[in-house]
Formats: sequence, structure tokens, C-alpha cells
Amino acid sequence: MPRLIRPNLPSTVEAAISFMGSRAQADVLRQLAILGPSTIGQLQYVLEISRPSLNRHLEALAATGLIKTDPPRGMRQGRDVTYELQPARIQELWRAYVDYIEGR
Repeated sequence: MPRLIRPNLPSTVEAAISFMGSRAQADVLRQLAILGPSTIGQLQYVLEISRPSLNRHLEALAATGLIKTDPPRGMRQGRDVTYELQPARIQELWRAYVDYIEGR
């Protein structure tokens, strides 16, 4: 039986593969690009996704720097959180992925 190859990739390439390989995360990023900074309620309304699922995707996107939260994690204490797309980070991860694939 063939074994799964797990190459040791740069962290930026791993992050790029993670978000590009998720249709749900791509949709979250797209909606943030269309809507601009949004709350979880606004995103949940347009995405028609469960709140726990959306929370999981938002946390993953924030952990890789693809979105920014205001207020930041740990300072929320009952306040509404706004999520904002970070286009420069998307470009950075995309470029790292393409450079890796092209052997640069």
C-alpha cells in the first residue's frame, strides 16, 4: 500500500495550502472582501453556516494572519468582534506557495 508523503514544508507554504484547500475558508475570505469588516453575525447571515463551524474557520484564518480581529483575542469581554481581511497576507502566502512549487 502506498504511503502518504509528508514533506517538510516552509510554514508559509503550509499555511497557504491550509486555507486554499478549504472551500469554506475561501468563501469566508471572499465574503470579507465583498462586505468589508464584518461581525460573525453578518458573516453567518450571508454564508448560511453554523456558528460553531464559522467560529472554527475564523479562528484558523486569524491564526495564519489572513484576517484581523478587533478587538484582538483576549481583550473581547463580551464585545462584538469585527473581522477584517488582510490582503497583503493572502498575497504573501500565495507568493510563497508559487515560489515553492516553482522551486525558488
